[in-house]
Amino acid sequence: MIAGMTSNTVPWELLRAAGYFPVMLNPPIGPAPFANQFMEDGVFGTRIRAIFDGIASGAWPFLKMVVIPRTSEQEHKLFLYLREMARQGLSADLPDLYLYNLLHARSAEAEEYGLERTHALVRHLAEHVGRRIQLEDLASAIEESNQASRAIRCLLEFREDPEPRLSGTEALALMGAVYFIDRAEYPQLARDAAAEIACRAPLRGVRILIKGSPLNHTGLHRAIESHGALVVAEDDWWGSRSIAKEISPQTDPVRAIFERYYFDAASPRVFPREVADEWFLGASANVDGVVFYLPPGDDVLGWDYPALQKTLEQRGMPSLLVRENAAEELSFEWHRQIKDFVATIAARS
Repeated sequence: MIAGMTSNTVPWELLRAAGYFPVMLNPPIGPAPFANQFMEDGVFGTRIRAIFDGIASGAWPFLKMVVIPRTSEQEHKLFLYLREMARQGLSADLPDLYLYNLLHARSAEAEEYGLERTHALVRHLAEHVGRRIQLEDLASAIEESNQASRAIRCLLEFREDPEPRLSGTEALALMGAVYFIDRAEYPQLARDAAAEIACRAPLRGVRILIKGSPLNHTGLHRAIESHGALVVAEDDWWGSRSIAKEISPQTDPVRAIFERYYFDAASPRVFPREVADEWFLGASANVDGVVFYLPPGDDVLGWDYPALQKTLEQRGMPSLLVRENAAEELSFEWHRQIKDFVATIAARS
């Protein structure tokens, strides 16, 4: 059985323990007639529109379940739109749709509510598969996930080293693969890649951190690195902040899984702001420049960018704001701006 997820704040381990093969929904950009018919222009990004189209059109009959977290407004609306399609009978054979209503506000009330919602997800999964989820199932899924986390940390070391050997374009593809393939096989594949990377000569170039909309593609990385820079980190769940932290073994595995996603998972909506910005401000101290990625469909970073850019300016850290969708080839003008940005940083070194 295959269960779809729309972002990293869905507890992979719970789906796995219930007997599903969890997979991230990340369709390629292409025609989306259902989305064009039922979704307003300018409200949803291309990825969410493509996911809606794949589910609503019945093009993905292999999906038995789709879990959508309330991690972003677009995901919440995606769930509501799909439920409305079902209510009006506009789409046949929709998979089981579930909203994992995990709030990322740091308060005792939000934490208690999130834990309750996680237990509710466990109950829903058990009802859907027709059996109780056993402790050994949870322990096995946690260990499988932790093994993948260790493998990703090994890859991250090749980027964090003073003499990096792994480009950002390659890193995003290697780490992002964990969302799509069998997680039991991923650690060995990552170790094989690490053994090959270890034999390479160090890479040169100004060190860039990307902050912005989720990078479910390598377009921006390729553009930046084509001009002699090296992307060494992303404040993004597709890259440096994917699943690098392990789940601590506890007597209550459901709580342990919840705490991993509540406290550690990268999310576009974390409150208070000091908690949301902590990773970025720490990582930006170890690079030569920052590229903010704010494509037209973004509905989150635009609120945070002015304050973050001001903080970097006060530190003397150069930054560039990219406003074009990099999922497809960037225009000549944006390539020129990136080239000039990289050259300016290199000249300062």
